[in-house]
Amino acid sequence: MINPPPFPVSISELTESFLSDAVGEEVSEFKAERIGEDRGMLGEIFKLKISFRNESMEPLILVAKFAALREETLDIAKRGHTHQRELRSYSELLSSAPVSVPQFIGSWYNDETAEFVLLQEMIVADTSVDQITGLSEKQARLVIAEMAKLHAFWWNDPKLETLSWLPRLDDERRRTNLTAITRNGWEHLAKLLDGEISLSLIDKTGEDLADQVDEMLCRTAKFPSTFIHSDLRADNLLFSLDGESVALIDWQGSCIAPPVFDFAYFLIQSLTIENRKRLEQDLIKFYAEELERSGLKISFDNLKEVYESSLFYSFAIACSIPLINDPTIPRVRELAIAMGTRSIQVLKDYGQI
Repeated sequence: MINPPPFPVSISELTESFLSDAVGEEVSEFKAERIGEDRGMLGEIFKLKISFRNESMEPLILVAKFAALREETLDIAKRGHTHQRELRSYSELLSSAPVSVPQFIGSWYNDETAEFVLLQEMIVADTSVDQITGLSEKQARLVIAEMAKLHAFWWNDPKLETLSWLPRLDDERRRTNLTAITRNGWEHLAKLLDGEISLSLIDKTGEDLADQVDEMLCRTAKFPSTFIHSDLRADNLLFSLDGESVALIDWQGSCIAPPVFDFAYFLIQSLTIENRKRLEQDLIKFYAEELERSGLKISFDNLKEVYESSLFYSFAIACSIPLINDPTIPRVRELAIAMGTRSIQVLKDYGQI
């Protein structure tokens, strides 16, 4: 369940009283530490260490996520209803799916402002994993196995048709948001890119590219669909310290789309260009095998067709990075360059630019 206002909209407004009500125990104090500031996200995330008045209770470690209060970021969230989608995905869909996600504690949302707070389990993760460096083949296979379970679980589920808050790819809200991101973000992204890769699109305006993104959404939405994450990239994944499991976080982009739409974006943005080219065919086959293992049989040829149809989505999200976060932060700048370069290269590889 999503709770209505009032609620704290930033870490400075968070109180012991609010946390006491949220966790059902009297909180004596808490300490907050900012995490994930340079990960190109729509929210601000804090690690909370919570102590209780009952001194026999061990301190509790949680994650508190708030809306980023930058005007451009809130505008994107309001256009796309992204914050609401994340909160409702956690509260209504993910608890029943066979996919690894942080335990949901509670959420609060203001529909008029798009401000929110989400409380959830803190998962201890391998902090050496980095999207810019790229995932290994073993890590990629872990993620693909996890996404296949999600995609197969919700395949042809009639419940999805009843969820008005969960858009399809060609939903007007999603088309408006992603084309606006591309139109407004391309100029900022282009300034960060240099060399031959940026020259591939030297004659393209933001409007031209937004039109191509819109065409991609309408075309790809015609394929059979399921519930997907839609922003599966290394920065939105938590790998266990032993490297044997992975949890999926940050569900603002969740939607109804063809399952391989998730796979294509993940592969492009989470592997280096060299590894994506080297492993692409093998990993599509592995994805098909994992889907079948979970009860969903889709041919390799069909997966490949949708894969190629979906490529421009990765470029649209790359355009969002300079808009939703501060590109003067070194890692944000590096992330935008990596995502932009990888997106443009795969479009070149498939002759789409």
